[in-house]
Amino acid sequence: MEPMDLGGLLTVDTRRAATLNQGDADAARIALFLAYARDNAQLLGLTDAFGSEPIDVAHAGKLAVRVADGLGMDERAFGKYVETIAAKDLKRALASEYINPGVLEVTGDPGSDGRVSRALDLLEDISSDRNHQIFLAEAELARSVLLGARDGRPIHSVCDPTCGHGGLLVRFHRAAGGAWPVVTATDTDAASVAITSMRLLVDGYRGGFEHVRQADSFAVGSIPGVGFDAVLCEAPHGSAKREAARTEVDPRILDGMDGRKWVKGDVEGLSLLRAADLLAEGGTAVVITATGDSYALPQVGLRQRLVEDGLVEACIEIPRRLPYSWQTGLTMWVLSRRGVNGTLLAVLDGDGFQAECPDFYSSLDSLESSSRWLADLVTSRREVPFMSTVVSREKILETPGSPLRFSGYATSIDVAGRLREGPSSDEIAARHAEVLAELAAAEKELDETFSRVVHPPR
Repeated sequence: MEPMDLGGLLTVDTRRAATLNQGDADAARIALFLAYARDNAQLLGLTDAFGSEPIDVAHAGKLAVRVADGLGMDERAFGKYVETIAAKDLKRALASEYINPGVLEVTGDPGSDGRVSRALDLLEDISSDRNHQIFLAEAELARSVLLGARDGRPIHSVCDPTCGHGGLLVRFHRAAGGAWPVVTATDTDAASVAITSMRLLVDGYRGGFEHVRQADSFAVGSIPGVGFDAVLCEAPHGSAKREAARTEVDPRILDGMDGRKWVKGDVEGLSLLRAADLLAEGGTAVVITATGDSYALPQVGLRQRLVEDGLVEACIEIPRRLPYSWQTGLTMWVLSRRGVNGTLLAVLDGDGFQAECPDFYSSLDSLESSSRWLADLVTSRREVPFMSTVVSREKILETPGSPLRFSGYATSIDVAGRLREGPSSDEIAARHAEVLAELAAAEKELDETFSRVVHPPR
């Protein structure tokens, strides 16, 4: 990626491991938000929010909260977020060229090609506390799998119950094209809700923000209603996972467990149950989790409940050595309420996978083709030797532990493992000596045969 200069504040060469102070990043987001809102005030119905005079930097934080409230965003979450930004950082950001009239004016549809949208993306790239490239890869794969599983069926509503900074939702919209579905998004972190709201706004979302709120998605009454066409969710991890583990869980989420044990603190499993609970008839969810819930014995009750209800359309294991995975590896679950017969189990590893899609191992440059390939695999439910198989509900339930991973039902060839299990260097050296001796003996025999033919005995 080439250096990007957006008004001077974000001149960053992203080819280097560039970092940005968190305070500067948050101040930049607010500056971008205010500039975008002012330059597009008429389009957004904010003509009374800004005067003709430059914005008073001393009251910029309060102005940002008022503007957010005027747009129907979560005013309380926005206020908490602004309170965390140092006045000096905000003043420095607002003193930049960003706030000059017309600098960020967007003509026509202010969609994903807008400068502000690209600037917010860049801020995610350089200020994220995790490997943002990995997240982008996860998001790209997740939206491709979701659209593949939908197989052309329309999506009128979408929910992300643990939205983070809105990356899954934004990339879903950019890939899907056309009009935005109605968005519902929650997160326990006020800053995440504010950032998600800003990113949706500048990416062209105009469906209202009344359901983009700070809330614990696992708690009672946190998400208004159910019945979404699509659910996209990355299970909380790190500090968010620890916080979620302390939640007083909505009993409705655990309906259907029928006395089966749910492991308290299993946030990945809780995310799966929540996603299933939110789906409409015919709806589809893609949930990204760590790998354990697909096979670990403590989660057997969870898997049996999901399988018995016919909810697991596919379970795709992405090992940690791939460039698209967490350090622990991840599993991409496709849940649906459309009565698919059997579950597609796949492992992106081994000989079968390398033959089908070798570019997965190369770099993130091949992400687009890789995501299309993965979406096709889910849509077609293809069975590929050593990589994917479709297992019936009955077979899964009768298998001890009811694992939802390819290796529980079929054989995968691990090339790296085979190499590790190969002969030692001493064995190779000994065999080399044997081959040399066999070659010398063969040459001697050939010379003797040649001599007898050319010089036969008299």
